[in-house]
Amino acid sequence: MTYGAEFKPTPEEGRVLEQLRAAPAPVADPAFRERLRRDFIAGEFPERPVLVPLPRRRRYRARWVVGFAAAATVVIVAAALNQAPRWTALPSAGSGTVVVNGVSFPVTNTSELTRRLLPGSRVVLQSSQDLDLVSSGLLAMQLSPGTEMVLPSPPGRWFGRASRASVERGLLRVTTGRRFGGARLAIRTPEATVHVTGTTLAVIAESTGTSVCVLEGVTHVRPHRGSMTRVHPGSTCEVARGTATSRMREMREAERPKLLDLRDRLQAVMN
Repeated sequence: MTYGAEFKPTPEEGRVLEQLRAAPAPVADPAFRERLRRDFIAGEFPERPVLVPLPRRRRYRARWVVGFAAAATVVIVAAALNQAPRWTALPSAGSGTVVVNGVSFPVTNTSELTRRLLPGSRVVLQSSQDLDLVSSGLLAMQLSPGTEMVLPSPPGRWFGRASRASVERGLLRVTTGRRFGGARLAIRTPEATVHVTGTTLAVIAESTGTSVCVLEGVTHVRPHRGSMTRVHPGSTCEVARGTATSRMREMREAERPKLLDLRDRLQAVMN
């Protein structure tokens, strides 16, 4: 058969066509006709089979996208709730500046300092008085004039509870708050690393070495090339520059009243 031209059957096709024309018209089965007539009069017809379409793949894809979005939302909310209060600079009676990552600000400009004092910032205090920093409920620090340090990240509420700081030179006093329990703070000096788990202490980085004075709680001090030392309340651990050993002695008397004041005053602020 050829499309687009006049139909000319072959001899074989002609014989088939003649047989179809000569065949009698098909006659419906009498029983079928009678059953069809009864159904038509009664208005009852057999139900047609219902085809249930298979779910399309894009429905599964949509469910996956919705599930992923819900999981991402949970992660974002959990991260937001876990975030610790940021560092807040408290008013200082001193004069001078605070250098944050190389930029100087007046020590009296507490709002700008609070905005600039982010975890990991390098801070140098060039003031006539101490500077107090607080992360509400967690941690409070006091920098003495001349101190150079790197700020730690306040520990999170549920995860990310370990943080690190460093003191290149100067004196840093630390007291922990009621929400610090279970967290850890590591303070590195040129001679040692001080491990804080809940205490009030002073970390002093001098030209001769590092001294750690503990007012309350227990602190661990590890010289960079030595073993860990447990420092109890009322004691000072000293690590001389260039050595790998530590030496214990009574707490420096000059630090006791300053640490007591820090604890009593800033614990009230944190709570």
